Amino acid sequence: MLEVVKNNELIFIIIYCLIILWINLSFIKDFKYLKKGLNEISSENELDINPNSISLMLFNFMFIFFRRWMIYILAVLITENIFVLILTVVLFVISLYDSLFNYSLEKIKKSNVGFYLAVLDTIFIFIFVIYLFVV
Repeated sequence: MLEVVKNNELIFIIIYCLIILWINLSFIKDFKYLKKGLNEISSENELDINPNSISLMLFNFMFIFFRRWMIYILAVLITENIFVLILTVVLFVISLYDSLFNYSLEKIKKSNVGFYLAVLDTIFIFIFVIYLFVV
């Protein structure tokens, strides 16, 4: 079984990238409706969850790791390009900022950083998949 994975790792990376592309494109397509739905929620309807709790922060970081950071790491390791490294560091810092400072409902309502980051990630992943097909 291990040999099957080792011999087809590029295919698994491409499949993973396509799944993340699908998730990002769905988010981009539905962002207007998500934003409208968020604006209809009043503060009094907000759940009593402490956004600063360690468990919620760890869950958020795990989700972001598998949605964004893992692809950044794969792109840097596979391409070994300094431009890709700089670009991934910038995207990493933006996503870290978004996850650390846009945690309450009011901040999420006002911020569009997640949308712009999803657009940048989609472009980045699309170019990375093309690179994988060419190489």
